[in-house]
Order: sequence, then C-alpha cells, then structure tokens
Amino acid sequence: MQPEPGPRWKPRIPFLVAGGIALLLLLFSLFREMGVVGTLKLYRTHRQAVEENAKLREENRRLQQEVEKLRTNASYIEEIARKELGLIGDKENVIVLDQKKDAPAPPPAKKGSGRP
Repeated sequence: MQPEPGPRWKPRIPFLVAGGIALLLLLFSLFREMGVVGTLKLYRTHRQAVEENAKLREENRRLQQEVEKLRTNASYIEEIARKELGLIGDKENVIVLDQKKDAPAPPPAKKGSGRP
C-alpha cells in the first residue's frame, strides 16, 4: 500500500502561508515608522539630548557662580574690568611704547655659563 502519487507540497501550503505572513509582519515591524530601526534612531537622539542637557546644566552652574561673584566680590569686578575693558586704577599710569618697524630685533640670549 503505497500512498497515491501527487504533489508533496500540498500539505505544506498552510505552513508556507503562515511563514510568509510571519516574515511580512517581521519586516513591517522592523522598517515601519516606529519599528526597531525608528526606535534605535529615537534612542540615539535621546542620548544626544541627555548629553547636551548635562553640558548645559554645567554651563548654567558655572554662569550662576560667576553671577554670584559679580554680585558679592568687588575685587572680582575690578579684575574683570581690567582684563576685558582695559581700565586702570586711581594711582596707576599707563605707558605706551611704540615699536619701530625698522628696528632690528634684539639678539637672542646666549646659552651657557653667562661669561662673555
């Protein structure tokens, strides 16, 4: 008693259809708008935003400290005014020296024991 001859793939059709549907669902879940690929991009963007937020928090903390110094520390204000605005004190004189363009550069210091 032999099974009747015929196509052997006919009993496998439901499995092939189910496998094809599963493959389509897998591809759809991977590449749709919020699929796995979209989720990975979103995660990367989130991580970059968190890093930038941490940098901004640090800069904000530094700026708050500087504002506090400017409010309470007169010597810090004086230092900033001298450095950024070029201001001088009451008993200070500024001497401006013009360097001549044609003047030769001074000779370099000789290395050694310091004897002539």
